[in-house]
Amino acid sequence: MKKQILLGTKNRAKINIIQAALDSLPIDILTCRDLNISIEVREDGQSTEENAEKKARAYFAASGVPTVAIDGALRVDQFPEEKQPGVFVRRIHDMDREPTDEEVLDYYVGELDKIGGKSVGTWKGSIALAVSDEKVFSDSYSYQTILTTQRKGALIPGAPLDAVTIDPITGKYYTEMDWKERPDARWVFEFFQQHLSEL
Repeated sequence: MKKQILLGTKNRAKINIIQAALDSLPIDILTCRDLNISIEVREDGQSTEENAEKKARAYFAASGVPTVAIDGALRVDQFPEEKQPGVFVRRIHDMDREPTDEEVLDYYVGELDKIGGKSVGTWKGSIALAVSDEKVFSDSYSYQTILTTQRKGALIPGAPLDAVTIDPITGKYYTEMDWKERPDARWVFEFFQQHLSEL
């Protein structure tokens, strides 16, 4: 019998990553749309761990269904310290509203152009699985990428930087990779292998 989980996100790319990662496991994946849940969770934590846990707890409270949430942060080696995105990957300096995916992509391409057009970047991610009000499991991971000003492929809703991000192991742009190939998807799979019995 499959176990149900809720994906605590409205981000289409994150949904795709988690669905692909868990495809082979006995898990029935629900989205907020499936349960008609429409809440806004303020991601104001100082770390990916804080944000992932906050989202998992909030969506669990709204649904009563074991809930998984992920959060990411980015460090770009060649960016000056004041330009480091950290947990605010989608925040553009001096913009007082949520930028569109295209605006996020244009911003990073512009900043990369200022430092020579290419840089190693490190993504840090955290995952949290809330199975009750008291019990939340979490873990973190990190992996390197190459960011470039040269776009390839169509913009992916929810993951605009994929069009300028290259996996250093395969040499592929993220827009060329199957969702299951991605390092974050592999890590989500391993996390659930460890915690499947908790559902």
